[in-house]
Amino acid sequence: MPLIPGTRLGPYEITAPLGAGGMGEVWRATDTRLGRDVAIKALPAAFAADPDRLARFEREARLLASLQHPNVAGIYGLEDIAGHRYLVLEYVEGETLAHRLARGALPIEESLQVCAQIAAGVEAAHEAGVVHRDLKPGNVMLKDDGTVKVLDFGLAKGGGASASSSPDQALSASPTMTYGATQAGVILGTAAYMSPEQARGKAVDRRTDIWSFGCVLFECLTGHMAFEGETVSDIVARILQGAPEWSALPAKTPERIRELLHRCLERDGKRRLRDIGEARIEIEDVLSGRAPVSSGIQATPVAAQKAASRRTFAVAALTAFVAAATAVFVTRATAPKPVREPVRFEINAPKGQILASGSESVQISPDGRTLAIIAADSTGQPRIWVRSLEALAPRVLPGTENATTMFWSPDSRYLAFFAGDKALSKIALSGGQPERICEAKSARGGTWNRDNVLVIAPYANRGLFRVSAGGGDLMAVTHPDSAHGETGHRFPQFLPDGKHFLFSGLPAGADGKCNVWIGSLDGSNPQLLLRADAGRGALYCEPGWLVLSRGNALIAQRFDARSRKLRGEPMLVGDESHASNFTGFPSASASNTGALAFPTVDAVPNRLVWLAPDGHELGAVPIKPGPYVAVRLSPDCRRAVVGKVEQTNTTLVVVDLERGVLTQLTEPPIEPSTAAWSPDQLQIAYADESGGAGRIIVESLVDGSKRTWFTTQPAFRHLLDWSADGRFILYEQLDATTKWDIWAISVEGDSTPRAIVRSPANEVGGRISPDGRWVTYGNDESGTPEVYVQPFAAVGPRYQVTIGGGIPLGWSRDARHLVYIDLKHPEGAMQAPVLAGADFALGPASLLLKAPEDLLTGDFDEERKRTLAVLPAEKPRPQTITVIENWQAGLRKP
Repeated sequence: MPLIPGTRLGPYEITAPLGAGGMGEVWRATDTRLGRDVAIKALPAAFAADPDRLARFEREARLLASLQHPNVAGIYGLEDIAGHRYLVLEYVEGETLAHRLARGALPIEESLQVCAQIAAGVEAAHEAGVVHRDLKPGNVMLKDDGTVKVLDFGLAKGGGASASSSPDQALSASPTMTYGATQAGVILGTAAYMSPEQARGKAVDRRTDIWSFGCVLFECLTGHMAFEGETVSDIVARILQGAPEWSALPAKTPERIRELLHRCLERDGKRRLRDIGEARIEIEDVLSGRAPVSSGIQATPVAAQKAASRRTFAVAALTAFVAAATAVFVTRATAPKPVREPVRFEINAPKGQILASGSESVQISPDGRTLAIIAADSTGQPRIWVRSLEALAPRVLPGTENATTMFWSPDSRYLAFFAGDKALSKIALSGGQPERICEAKSARGGTWNRDNVLVIAPYANRGLFRVSAGGGDLMAVTHPDSAHGETGHRFPQFLPDGKHFLFSGLPAGADGKCNVWIGSLDGSNPQLLLRADAGRGALYCEPGWLVLSRGNALIAQRFDARSRKLRGEPMLVGDESHASNFTGFPSASASNTGALAFPTVDAVPNRLVWLAPDGHELGAVPIKPGPYVAVRLSPDCRRAVVGKVEQTNTTLVVVDLERGVLTQLTEPPIEPSTAAWSPDQLQIAYADESGGAGRIIVESLVDGSKRTWFTTQPAFRHLLDWSADGRFILYEQLDATTKWDIWAISVEGDSTPRAIVRSPANEVGGRISPDGRWVTYGNDESGTPEVYVQPFAAVGPRYQVTIGGGIPLGWSRDARHLVYIDLKHPEGAMQAPVLAGADFALGPASLLLKAPEDLLTGDFDEERKRTLAVLPAEKPRPQTITVIENWQAGLRKP
């Protein structure tokens, strides 16, 4: 029956609500017979018909009735009124410890006085065979007379419950938080106060209350939770791998209390304080000023080492060795090996930052304690952020602007990174400025061994080189096999011996797969290990696994690093929504402690819509949402060529924008980022990077015939534009020395390629003006991409359009306006009038399109003053990073 003030339950009259949770609603009531206030706990109506929950409810009453202690809120009775069950509990006047801590930390002495009473109450519960399992400030009441009461044993269970016990014995529902689909995976308790074993959903005993007690004591002293985070996943991550901010403890915190906290918050339950009564005694001794005699609180490992170093160690060391060896033998002979379960959790990307595309944007340190993240701000400038799993938030590493890829030193103290296609540098995790190691252009990854030797890919379409971590000359250690279509080696990873390394060879044939090789520091011929899926590399993980992508899944296979051979059958890590790319980089990173990390992909389909200049939608193209990634309007703006990415396949389709009809244009794999229409709209040009050469293909929309340019290296060419007079196709091409350059080739007549813009900097994204006079492009020689214009068919000076960052988009169809993005005005696309004259000049720019925040890409129909845009079909999740601890325990057959 619903309860409201004034409701009568036998002799009890409801007066006010006190709270609600997963196991009941609690109301203040008056016992009209005895003239006292009580607390009435009622099982929610939604659970009233559940026999299991009713049984748990009655069990709670029996457990509470067994506790008679001044620091535990008591129980007066269990009532059955009109078919409903109610607990009649002691009503405690005062405020919760949570409310008190909201105003700040308690003084040290008051903290100890409060926590001594908490320990006493929990000690009484443990002696009665009861484990609280939800000890937290919200379940502690502070009375005006100084008495502390521990409330709500709704999570409690008898100490004898085991994995084989009945559900009623082994589990009771949480009054505050419950998640998980099976009994084995259910995690109970408020996240910030859960013990590691509780967070993993394992069986718990009284040691879980000792952990929670340590969290409460820490919070009383500091005013901050011991384990904080923006989400439950963040908090669980810190509990499982992090540590409290010990420096937050007041400077005058007694050393014995510091040691007590360390023992209570020991992640290994076998090393944690064994009895909360010891904590009570320790606190009472500190409060009374008594010196320690034999409190049971042991010195910290560091203190113990210092004490041992002052002893005469000859006999002591021998005795300790024999004792330790005996203990290890007995333990191994008698103790069952603990079974660990994989634990998955997600961490948010840095606030206001966008993860760089692909799996290389996240690297977990070898010691498993830190994530390195490449993320860009609203201007598009990437930097390296580091997120300690022991900290609340990431921090940026200064001097890492324009970082592209990175890798850790084996001791987890340094990050090496490539930035701006200029140099390889290293930076200490502890801070300071980066130190330059060597030049690197269009770099593709590296690796670092314990002898401080690096193997790097400083050029996108060459082999691998070795260099000292302190700098020096580069020495080639691999050479691409051009006879078999290879154009570049990249993303090396040392094997445990520090002499051999995995690396990817791209491309590797018409199927687009990636050769995974094993190379050697001595430069000997590499050994082909396997062919990975769709241009994605393999990851070596201790103790002897390879992890790689297969479709959208991560798989693992045993790998003997000594014999350098694969063993057994592939196993499924999971159907993880992992970010990946097609450049040969592995799909995840791994620590030496059994953790995997990778960016999480939320596969949200996209839709094609028309946008007005102010950004509002004019209407949708009548096709189903899909994995659309690029659009290019036909000259009459009635059709569009659209790029699609599905798993590892990339294709182009032609869309009739009025009728919603899709026509398949190409077969995978291709480079779908750009395509261009012929002026007569009967042909489409695109790039195909499969098979070891970056081919430019022109395909007829009339009969499907194709013309192909280039069948040899280099492999990396992207189609940019087709001139309005139909004579030239513009493309960008990667060069080992000059990086990305812009070239043109004649469609008719002499097909000798001609360099349009070529310099040591990257030139990308070129578009020819419709009158054929100018070409606009992006150039990053200043360290930031800027928009430039220069003559297309003649020699002449270049004109810089943006200052502070920009991206070229193209021209109006009448050649009267230049269209671009100015990163100083990131609200949308700008257009500037082209002034008449022999030299290029622009008038004042104005906003062409106020872009929605979720705009992915688009093309302009300036005649009708609208934009064909690609927008998400549904709101994507915030970008996250998935971490899997002990991932090998979760392997299963595909």
